[in-house]
Amino acid sequence: MSVVDYRTANSQPTNGPSPEIWADCPVIDIIRDPSKGLHLFEDFDGGVIADAASQNRFSLVGSNPDMAGVSDELNGVVELEGSTGANEEAYLVSNILYQLQMESHKKFWLEARVKFEDADADCAFIFGLAEAELLAADCITDDSTGTSTIADYGFVGFFTDCDGTNMDNIDAVYSEDGDGGVLTNVDEDVVSIVAGATTYDDVYIRLGMRFDGIKTVTFYVDGVATGTTLDIDDFASGTANELDPTGILLGYKNLAGTQVFLAVDWIRFACEK
Repeated sequence: MSVVDYRTANSQPTNGPSPEIWADCPVIDIIRDPSKGLHLFEDFDGGVIADAASQNRFSLVGSNPDMAGVSDELNGVVELEGSTGANEEAYLVSNILYQLQMESHKKFWLEARVKFEDADADCAFIFGLAEAELLAADCITDDSTGTSTIADYGFVGFFTDCDGTNMDNIDAVYSEDGDGGVLTNVDEDVVSIVAGATTYDDVYIRLGMRFDGIKTVTFYVDGVATGTTLDIDDFASGTANELDPTGILLGYKNLAGTQVFLAVDWIRFACEK
């Protein structure tokens, strides 16, 4: 019998994972029997290694990523940024961990706590589950004059492009092979970066999602579900109703050469095997 903890949404400021996302995650069962699933909570107390071939939980990739500025905040916060040139970037990537399939009866849970140094900068941001080919440099296209996209592979999660001047609002999105990197919005403007009720400029935000194992992915901002869910039967290209196996992707692209950073406090992921 799985051990679960049912709780309600919590939009109050917090440093930890969101109760509504993680309430039904059988962490104790997974710890007792790892054959049942995978659970990781990375708070970066040991930093991160800039080597895509390393066997750490997360590796740092990108075009000229700069890790010289380690955050002076508590609890192992990592700062991601490109160096001073345009279109430089830094991404945290994992190994391949999970395949999203309708009716798989294998749930997943994913959440991260991040902070934008300058939410009004000319940058693009991505966080979610990505096909293997996206777990590399230049997964976000070089485009400082229009709308940024991603490489043409499977992805589900959060994305914000820029308009050539400022970062746009964060959308909940997905992409499939053959879409040309054009992202389909599931729920638009789930976070209003600058003009919303909460200004996320140098303020932490938690972004998360969970799959019910049947056909629904729900997105969360600061522990509260957004208004629209993703129905997996919307996936049509390749093999219908599934993405190719995916790993975790979280990162930032400085499109105009202004060196700003993305602070990452922690990343948590779990899935059923």
